[in-house]
Amino acid sequence: MKIVNFIKNKWVAISLAFIMLLAASLFFFKLNEAPPCLNADEASFAYNAYSILKTGRDEYGEFMPLRLKAFGDNRFPLITYLDVPWVALFGLNETSARMANFPFVILFPIVLYFLTLELFKNKYAAVFSSLFVTLSVGLQSIGRQTHEAYLTVFFLTLASYFFVKFLNKKRPIDFYLFIIIFFIDLFGYHPTRLWAIFFFAVIFFLAYTKILKWKHLLIFTAAVCLFAVTDFVYKPTRVSNLLFFNTDGFKSKVYEYQIEGGLSFLYNKLTVGIKDVSLEYVKYFSPQFLAINGDDNYRFGYPGMYPVTPVEYVLLLVGLYYLFRNREKWRFLILALLLFSPSSAILSWAGASLTRSLFILIPVSIIAAYGLSQIFKQKKLIFIAVMGLYLIMALYNWDFLLYHFPKRLVTIHAWQCGYKELGDYVKTNYDRFDKFYITKKNGQPYIFLLLYLNYPPEKYQKSAHLTSPDEYGFGQVEGFDKFVFSLDNIDTSLDHAVIGFPDDFSSDLSQEEIDKIKKIQVRTEHMFWIKETSKTP
Repeated sequence: MKIVNFIKNKWVAISLAFIMLLAASLFFFKLNEAPPCLNADEASFAYNAYSILKTGRDEYGEFMPLRLKAFGDNRFPLITYLDVPWVALFGLNETSARMANFPFVILFPIVLYFLTLELFKNKYAAVFSSLFVTLSVGLQSIGRQTHEAYLTVFFLTLASYFFVKFLNKKRPIDFYLFIIIFFIDLFGYHPTRLWAIFFFAVIFFLAYTKILKWKHLLIFTAAVCLFAVTDFVYKPTRVSNLLFFNTDGFKSKVYEYQIEGGLSFLYNKLTVGIKDVSLEYVKYFSPQFLAINGDDNYRFGYPGMYPVTPVEYVLLLVGLYYLFRNREKWRFLILALLLFSPSSAILSWAGASLTRSLFILIPVSIIAAYGLSQIFKQKKLIFIAVMGLYLIMALYNWDFLLYHFPKRLVTIHAWQCGYKELGDYVKTNYDRFDKFYITKKNGQPYIFLLLYLNYPPEKYQKSAHLTSPDEYGFGQVEGFDKFVFSLDNIDTSLDHAVIGFPDDFSSDLSQEEIDKIKKIQVRTEHMFWIKETSKTP
């Protein structure tokens, strides 16, 4: 009887403990296999963490920067600083590179539980939301890699919790915690800038309606302006380069409309831009994006690897119905969070982007959980059927992510695989050659070599040089040490290795010459060919 009473009284704690354990288990299972390899961004974050750990400076020698120059895009440094302890603990390798998000994977279910509880005072909805966010392949597939979007969404969720808690209880400490956490989050990922506009508008409305005081808006504005100072200092170019209306493709489309005739007032940057943004915006709420395909980029999505299950998508609609039927206190705030979530993504030229709209999965999980809690209260048999179907679909989704997604050839190419094997080759043959000529077709080769060779940061900082940013906001490293990242102007008088794609080599090579070329292969795919020229055996 005591055991029954204990379980009855402690079921929330037991449920959350189980969900946290599940989150940790899913994170570590096949961590370095799904995704199949590190990409250039992950390598950059990890190596800069290593550089800061060893020297207190980034790869270019800047002391404790508030932006990382990286590939010339002046990216935010938060995830790099959070990765420093893991690099110190495990060394510079693939495991430490992917550990930065681990604390947030564990804490996410707890934070979402308390946010949902603060919104609804409904423990069932709160526990369901924790489970949904833990089993969300869309969210957790980003958490398994070193990507800023995951920790940014975590801090944004935590900031939202303290904001709602402040509105409920009017305790100043909650407002200041909201300000501090949101300020930290501004150094996580570019989309947070737009969330600053969202919260400014919400606080302005609440101050105008006398729910909050104008001083709250002043404090929030001061925090955002303090952050903005760093933009003036570092002048990030990547943000403007991501805007779709700055691309040649968009400009060409407008020009094509204009020269074809028709109603001329319909075809200018403003009108075409509004039309395109509106269509993109609607797409983010469609079942095709949320419950079927997700991100267009094979690093972050794959057809059939759905961000949320179709069951959650239906529960989202059920939850929206009950939110307004029951006249929940925070229904308009929740709806606003949902509707604002794609804002950053729709302004980008990169197509359907899960990473830039990742926060959308938080209100989706909350609303779907609320809908499920209403079913639980009214129809227990239907609840059991819905929950069973959800778990089956979640199992299929995770099975695809862990066992099938990393084996697809498009995934292997999207993730820039082959550099770990190339690093092993270079380590073994470093003393044999005077130069290594390496193609730049596959990402940023220099950062992979720095990482896999554990290249001393204090040595690299002396020679680090990046070209001016291109139209996409990225610069290039032309070479360092023995490495030249070009297949042009090869000095044939030196012992050297030429490392390129199969199509980089002459198509008229004889079979004997092709047989002598070394191949770096990932599964069935040839990622690099290596042609060696050495005067010594």
